[in-house]
Amino acid sequence: MRLLRKLLWCPAELSMWWHSMAVGLSLCFSLFLLACTREDKGPDVPSVPEITANTQANRYTGFFLYGANMGWLNNNWRDEDVADILVGNRAKGLEGAGVISLRPALYEQFVENWGFDVRVETFAYYESIEVKQNTVFIGDLPSDAHRERRQYVSGVPSESFENLYDPIWIHGADGIIVNENNYYAHYVYKLVQRYKNQVKFWEIKNEPDLTYRWDFAGALPGEPGSWWDNDPSPDQLINWCAPIQSYVRLLRVSYEVIKYVDPDAFVCVGGIGYPSFLDAVLRNSDNPDEGKITDAYPYQGGAWFDCLSFHIYPMYYLRSWAGSGFAHFRHSDAAAAALINDKGEYERVLANYGYGGQYPSKEVIVTETNIPHKQLGDYIGSFEAQRNYLVKAAITGQKNGLSAIYVYGPWDNAEQNGNGGEYDYMGLYKPLPNAPGGALRLNESGVAWRTMSRILRERRYDSGETAKLSLPSNMEGAAFYAAKTNDFVYAFWAKTSVDLSEIASATYVFPTSIRADKLHVTFWDGSGTEVNGRTLPLNGSPVFVTCN
Repeated sequence: MRLLRKLLWCPAELSMWWHSMAVGLSLCFSLFLLACTREDKGPDVPSVPEITANTQANRYTGFFLYGANMGWLNNNWRDEDVADILVGNRAKGLEGAGVISLRPALYEQFVENWGFDVRVETFAYYESIEVKQNTVFIGDLPSDAHRERRQYVSGVPSESFENLYDPIWIHGADGIIVNENNYYAHYVYKLVQRYKNQVKFWEIKNEPDLTYRWDFAGALPGEPGSWWDNDPSPDQLINWCAPIQSYVRLLRVSYEVIKYVDPDAFVCVGGIGYPSFLDAVLRNSDNPDEGKITDAYPYQGGAWFDCLSFHIYPMYYLRSWAGSGFAHFRHSDAAAAALINDKGEYERVLANYGYGGQYPSKEVIVTETNIPHKQLGDYIGSFEAQRNYLVKAAITGQKNGLSAIYVYGPWDNAEQNGNGGEYDYMGLYKPLPNAPGGALRLNESGVAWRTMSRILRERRYDSGETAKLSLPSNMEGAAFYAAKTNDFVYAFWAKTSVDLSEIASATYVFPTSIRADKLHVTFWDGSGTEVNGRTLPLNGSPVFVTCN
């Protein structure tokens, strides 16, 4: 939602053509039937198991994923080279930036052109450098041959797939198989077969709710055009250009196929930026007739994903109207709070539709977030604020149930793009050399991400131990437990509160219930010091503490 959120700062459609197979075909004709969906099958037809996210949900039990998005600089930099500088590669003398999970894409246009095996060796390489649980977004850029031919917006191609409403499953020689004529289903099937061993989260399209109509997407219920009350129209969804019901169909096809091939994988509603869009997904089925519930379309959208993925760029949220003007609160703790508040908004929408109550709750990940390290206009921006934000986001995110955060982006792009916008100053690295092997320079955010990841990557947030800390209101922190060593690491900082300032100070004294006669303190840059006694001075930058 990068363009969208920038707009946020600054103050129809025809019914989809739909065809389905007639219900009640005779038994003899069914022998010649080319396709049969679960919803229109007869009693003689084998089917895939009836599984939805309304009846079961995976639970992510791995360690928190300190992730990063990938990028393309030029043909000199392969995906393996980008992985090396993000993750690290001891054999090549590369320390990396502490990343343990990647977020690449596998576009249909790309794999149709180069073959579905084009990234098999690359993903195996990720695994060889100990990166196995990745998030991959799919469903973008259908090939020309498979792109939906209908235009819902005059002169603008749909970003959906032709034959998306064809049956997902058909009869094969050995039973039910994926229908090759449903191009999207076949694309997903071939992808998951090849890449499932290195992918944990499949994100179904990147930013499907990208829009120029932020006044509708961000409107409150009851306001004119609000997405809470009106389905987003194809012309409003500039990254989809098709009805919301067909996006729900995309989720359904994805869920059925992915779970068939890899039941342990997660299917994510993809990288969204508006709770109102999530509400539209949850209130619609994949029925092209206004999302109605019928025998053929028995579930609303929440049945077809078990993980919510969202994007958040807090620089757009750090102000409020104060009567005669805006009051600003551009500091790292407010930015981290914006992420947690956004998560809470999405979860309230899910709860309104029964998730976490009537139905299983869903995993939540953030697949794009950051703030710039340079102040541009009225946005927050400094190296200190950026590194503090990313560390605080990861720690408070774990305290509030996040399973992963993926930093945007891997390197600064200002020199590459020549425009110097806020997204060009979000890199873990400064601008890269023209080819691998040249000098690499981490930004402070990259150093801090690496320090945190090295300390916490094999630890889990422990709410009970955190409660023992009895942190006062001017401090924040958390306890992380490692079963391997049977000990805790504590993260602490003094909360920032002044606009455009990362200055804060506080003194923490460990309670007597925690043995803390000698403290080892690690700072954001990996340096450390020893502190005798139970008293710990803090400032606005997080520190990591081990006791005795």
